[in-house]
Amino acid sequence: MLIEDNDSISGMIAQYLRLKGHDCIVADNGKDGLAQILSNNYDVALLDLAMPEFSGYDVIESLETTGKLKEQKLIVLTASSITEGKMKELEKRGVYTCIKKPVQLNDLMKVIQSCVDA
Repeated sequence: MLIEDNDSISGMIAQYLRLKGHDCIVADNGKDGLAQILSNNYDVALLDLAMPEFSGYDVIESLETTGKLKEQKLIVLTASSITEGKMKELEKRGVYTCIKKPVQLNDLMKVIQSCVDA
């Protein structure tokens, strides 16, 4: 599952994952992504933080409220100037890890595999 509002980024990541043999459902906003996570089970969800209207933070808060954050492995992707402290806080709340964009696709794949294996 990939929740990303930037079409070029989501297209690139989704295409790469599919080429590597993985299914990849894409939601282009936080509300649709949250609905997908709440109604399906995914090995991993990749979540952009900085999205308009319903941000990645809103998705995380909603997943926390429903108890789904403990069940869904979540990797945060962000281009924003998030601090190390804020990243650690998200990880304490249940996010597997936070990755700053831009990220090399092969490095992202390693993190995804590590998350799946955890």
